[in-house]
Amino acid sequence: MNSLPKINLERLQATIDTMAGIGAKDNGGCCRISLTDEDKLGRDQFVTWCREAGCSVHVDAFGNIFAIRAGSRLDSSVVLTGSHLDTQPNGGRLDGIYGVLAGLEVIRTLNDHNICTERAIAVVNWTNEEGARFSPGLTGSSGYAGDLDLSFARAIVAPDGARFGDELARIGYAGTFSRRALDPIAYVELHIEQGPVLEQYERTIGVVEGVQGVRWYDVELQGSDRHAGTTPMAARQDSFMALARITQSMRQEVLSIDPEIRFTVGRVSVKPGSPNTVPGFSSFSIDLRHQSAGLLDRIENVLAAKAHVIGVEEGVETTMRRTMVVPPIEFDTCIVETVAAITQSVGYPAMRMTSGAMHDACRLSKVAPTGMIFVPSRLGISHHEDEWTAPDDLAAGANVLLRTLVSLADQSVNQRGATAPEDDRNVPSQSLGH
Repeated sequence: MNSLPKINLERLQATIDTMAGIGAKDNGGCCRISLTDEDKLGRDQFVTWCREAGCSVHVDAFGNIFAIRAGSRLDSSVVLTGSHLDTQPNGGRLDGIYGVLAGLEVIRTLNDHNICTERAIAVVNWTNEEGARFSPGLTGSSGYAGDLDLSFARAIVAPDGARFGDELARIGYAGTFSRRALDPIAYVELHIEQGPVLEQYERTIGVVEGVQGVRWYDVELQGSDRHAGTTPMAARQDSFMALARITQSMRQEVLSIDPEIRFTVGRVSVKPGSPNTVPGFSSFSIDLRHQSAGLLDRIENVLAAKAHVIGVEEGVETTMRRTMVVPPIEFDTCIVETVAAITQSVGYPAMRMTSGAMHDACRLSKVAPTGMIFVPSRLGISHHEDEWTAPDDLAAGANVLLRTLVSLADQSVNQRGATAPEDDRNVPSQSLGH
């Protein structure tokens, strides 16, 4: 593996800069919302680059783009890599984009050095990962994994009134490529961390072992509207004061159980919303995340009990309803170990970690052995125009990705995730089979 070439950082950076110029914002960020004109331009540019690199390009019914570099085998087995090109409205230059374009750079590097892999390598752009326009997000990867029905996806309506299926056809990316045309033996996604951990511990590579489970809840508190001036404090059924006590108590309780928990109250509603009326109704949302499903079960019970007890004390009726469950994801052990071994062999400081954010890899883990590679994000900033990763870290992640993909593409089917063979496969360019 160490004898493999390194990627061309200058070319990778130029490719990222060109893509970032599509939908560029004044402060250096990007806005390429899924299935907009800007998304079409980004897709068109990606397809052009991939064809110039000798790939065959295919689009499926969800708009996912597959750029396939053929291997020496004639079967349909393939190693997948990629991420997404769509962004948040005030997105950065690297979230999602980096994983797609680093995959393209891997292919370009293999071409530069006339290296043929046994199996094909495909770079994928998954449709609507962000969900900024069409909900739910992870649309394309969910469809590919069989978790989302195509007719349902086509009927999704955005807040602007546009239908997913109509917009996919409008920009020219409603394809017919069948998921059965590929036999993915592995999927590896390279991504910026979007958090501060790697930078804090001065590590270049994050070897991602899995993704936290996510649970969403809506909590409603029913008290009674009363006049703010005439109702004594002891006689009130103040839903908002109950909310304030409950949320603070919940936060303290979950942190006492496990400091690694992620507990967020991201939405609060207070009615009637008049400054001189004691609010009779309040509600709030909870976003709860952890790697252990068992711990999430335990904390859910604790939160429900806290809400009930404080509600009784405040004289309000409480209702807590679970609205979404995404189970924790554990990535394929063999792929995790392959990434760890390759990272160590090339000398990059690394650490094992769990992703706090959802990624397309979560959906692909149902289809094929899956793993992820992280690189640092400055100050942990993402989904923001200040998102930035040092060029040397971008190169390091792409170099680990290259070696991981070659390792997986050159191993036998019954040894998925095994350590790569020491001898690299170098053949004349006419044998690439494009």
